[in-house]
Amino acid sequence: MFSFDIISKLDNSRARTGVFHTPHHDLETPELAIVATDAEIRSIPKELWKELPCKYLIVNTYHTYTKKLATPIHNAGGIHRYMNLRKCAIATDSGGFQVLSLGFGLKHNIGKIARTHAKEEMFYKNDNENPLSISEDGVTFQFDGQALTFHPETSIDIQHQLGADIMFAFDECTSPLNSKEYIRSSMQRTHRWLDRCIAAHKSHKGKQALFGIVQGGEYEDLRRESAKIVSSKDVSGFGIGGSFGDFKEAMGKTLSWVIDVLPDEKPRHLLGIGKIRDIFASVEQGVDLFDCVIPTREARHRVLYTKKGRVNVRKMKTVSEVIDKNCQCFACRQKLTYSSLWELFAKRDPLSTFYATAHNIWFFADFMRQIRESINNGNYFKLKEEYSRYY
Repeated sequence: MFSFDIISKLDNSRARTGVFHTPHHDLETPELAIVATDAEIRSIPKELWKELPCKYLIVNTYHTYTKKLATPIHNAGGIHRYMNLRKCAIATDSGGFQVLSLGFGLKHNIGKIARTHAKEEMFYKNDNENPLSISEDGVTFQFDGQALTFHPETSIDIQHQLGADIMFAFDECTSPLNSKEYIRSSMQRTHRWLDRCIAAHKSHKGKQALFGIVQGGEYEDLRRESAKIVSSKDVSGFGIGGSFGDFKEAMGKTLSWVIDVLPDEKPRHLLGIGKIRDIFASVEQGVDLFDCVIPTREARHRVLYTKKGRVNVRKMKTVSEVIDKNCQCFACRQKLTYSSLWELFAKRDPLSTFYATAHNIWFFADFMRQIRESINNGNYFKLKEEYSRYY
């Protein structure tokens, strides 16, 4: 039911193209998943979702559960029927990122990547200040004034209800500011949780691909150990999660350690990373799949992605040029100008976020298509050079 074919490899690089075969769509890689947090693509009317060039989506398990959507989605026949997207590969995360975002990430005011200055100011001071309760059993969140515990089995049960093609094992996404000792302990617990996730997945006799998640922070010995253990398990692919330290110094190295160990014949998904430069750096290390809120979230904050860089619409409010003459999104097809889009934002017209979101989705879909084609035809580094002028 699930298989991964490698189509081509780039000389002098780990970059590759492939196809991950799923029941709903043969997913060409590398590809970026558009985040559909609550099983919806925000700012885009549902009747237009099928017209978007999205071939890969990721839905948030924690938020669908807390918003009581898991049962309605299951009753509708699964996430594909619920969203009326039959020819699209859909993944569900495990809730592991919320262990960071509602835990140490909230306390440290930080994400998956810590800049050097933040580490100098706060380095390893906060291992005992997690707002969440994490134990061998699972993670207890506070939601709507009540305790809500996610076990590995809970995450798998919810993901089976949602019925996506790809599901991820429950893990703890650690903070870049946690100590190595904490990250090691968390990683080992995540490995034990993986065994429980695999057992729960088999008990459902599910028709979904389960990906195990590699942790270990920015530490070579931990990353290699985690990759070795996770790759030995009965999983269909791999997520690469956790913190990555400082991008310029650590992300490329971290990925190289992991990819050294992971087998070639299964797909690799880098969780929560989606900046243009990060995608290039990761593709060169052999990453196949990504997900990130950047295309949709930044659109709602008046930011567009174009072939000439990242553009704030406010700064273009007097420019009467079409956003991109070669783009096929709803806005560019109608020859919408920057100034006209700014007027919509200024009036808080819902069309503003609709057009901006659609444009960014089209941009990233085309960007990933260009990456695949450049690997296949050997022009990858030329493409990277073109984008590096603006990103």
